Amino acid sequence: MNYKNYKKLPTGVILSLITGILLILIAPEDRELGQILKLIYLHGALVNTGLFLFSAVGLLSLASLFRNSPGFFLLFAIEKTAIIFWVAATVTGNITSWLAWGGIFWGEPRLQAMITISLISISIYLISSASENPRTISFLGIGLALSVWILIVRAGRIMHPDNPFSISEYSIRLFFIVITLVFLVTSILAIRWQYPDIVKKKKN
Repeated sequence: MNYKNYKKLPTGVILSLITGILLILIAPEDRELGQILKLIYLHGALVNTGLFLFSAVGLLSLASLFRNSPGFFLLFAIEKTAIIFWVAATVTGNITSWLAWGGIFWGEPRLQAMITISLISISIYLISSASENPRTISFLGIGLALSVWILIVRAGRIMHPDNPFSISEYSIRLFFIVITLVFLVTSILAIRWQYPDIVKKKKN
């Protein structure tokens, strides 16, 4: 592998993050929520990116059961990135809750699901990265993806809206889609940046 090709990727990650932040700053606001909608853009983009990455972990883990995998470097890179995005989504969600409703409602099922997923994903990453059993790593990855979706789908809502962007005006929905895509690109660049470093360390 030519590691020189990846030296520019950290710059790509930074530029992608800056692009996402700038888009959030210039994105249209909602009459009712005002500036708080900026945080909701960020929270929603982080959640969607996290769900995409956890799904990728499940699919990659499932595929590894049917082939002789040379290693799980890519899987671990995706897991680590998913955790970072998900924890960031949890934090921004709490901040948004505080600003919008005047406090953090710990009894909110959606918040409980977010925190539970954070704890489960961190635990599985630590166990998987320490394991030398390929099948154990694969099943843990599959279990992680299934757990994430089961918890999210089954989480009820008290204060948390179903999807605030689905009933928003077209310009707000468009900006949210673009912002989400930018953060998705950021996550992919972050994974590509980690991947050769993990392989290099393993070879040494």
